[in-house]
Amino acid sequence: MTQTDKNKLTPDEKKLLKAEIKKSWAEFPEEMKRFLIDVKKEKLKALYMIEGWAKDNGHETILNLIARKIAHKEAKIKELESDQSSG
Repeated sequence: MTQTDKNKLTPDEKKLLKAEIKKSWAEFPEEMKRFLIDVKKEKLKALYMIEGWAKDNGHETILNLIARKIAHKEAKIKELESDQSSG
């Protein structure tokens, strides 16, 4: 077992962490919220790059799956931005 394996969260721990962060989001400082949203937008750019590559190289499975992932990420970013502006 490597060091990274020892510290890896279980699926249940990941769900718990996500839920706790969501529950605490309103308490986060505005600067931290903006930074986290910006990071999500950068990850979204990476997904668009993969999508473009998949289109250009005929990888239909990647294309189909990543399109759904992009839609989910876009919706999540909008939700966070909405929560930020109303918080």
